[in-house]
Amino acid sequence: MSERQNTPIGLGVLLILISTLGFSVYPILGKYVFSGGAGLSTVLFIRFSIAALFFWIITIWREGFPRLKLKTWLTLWGLGGIGYSLMAGLYLTSVRYIPASLAALLLYAYPIIVTILAVVTNQEKFSSFKLIGLLISTLGLVLVLGVALHGINALGITLALGAALVYSVYILIGNQVLKTTTTLVSTSLICTSAALTYGVIGLTVGGTTWNLSWETWMGIGGITIFSTIIAILTFFQGMKRIGATSASILSTLEPVMTVSLAVILLNEHLTLIQATGGIFVIMGGVLAVLSPKPKDIPEIQISLHEGGTP
Repeated sequence: MSERQNTPIGLGVLLILISTLGFSVYPILGKYVFSGGAGLSTVLFIRFSIAALFFWIITIWREGFPRLKLKTWLTLWGLGGIGYSLMAGLYLTSVRYIPASLAALLLYAYPIIVTILAVVTNQEKFSSFKLIGLLISTLGLVLVLGVALHGINALGITLALGAALVYSVYILIGNQVLKTTTTLVSTSLICTSAALTYGVIGLTVGGTTWNLSWETWMGIGGITIFSTIIAILTFFQGMKRIGATSASILSTLEPVMTVSLAVILLNEHLTLIQATGGIFVIMGGVLAVLSPKPKDIPEIQISLHEGGTP
């Protein structure tokens, strides 16, 4: 029997929910650390550096030092140093200009973007599920943005949607690379290259800040430990128990949690129309996940955390 059959489904669901909560507080904590004067390069350099160190220790302990082809090394390095670091930067920067709740909803346009790109590149075939999901997600974005554009910074919206687009490309490339390596190895390399990217940015461009209050450092610690290390570990462990598709569907609770926490902790508010639009965006993403995959077409996993970090 498989590991999934031998382990309690309830434990897997709980692990995914813990992971989803961890990722959902990421933009919330971003608001706090930015208000405390932290620079983007500071936050993401520390986040990825500590995460890389932790995951390398786990990787070498469990699997030994990886022996990969040069092409795989370079691809993973590019995924982290360019793709994922860019997505993380765009997403976190967007909360400087727009509410964290809105940023989370806009990021979740990525499942339908992944589906469109997968169809265009012949990695998946078009289907009625995908068409319905596309229409629902598009309607959702229209509802969310139709109100928001009148009173919310357009730059923030562009940054959040840019993060969704970059992440979609990251997922499509990452799904191919993951066939040649393990999740621990890919996570370690992606975190390492992302840390180096923001280290270089901090040294050359500036914006790195170290003279911060202990509350701000606590926020950065929360992003590093809870929204990265714990969130990734619980996601992978939960996915082993309930499967990638179920984990992906449960992960769509992330923007719901972010919106709820933003209302409670940041006093943010969405209109009824925006909230309805957010539900449609998430529904469209779920339909993309549930869309039947032909046997001759590889399945594209579109969970926010597979193959790397959130």
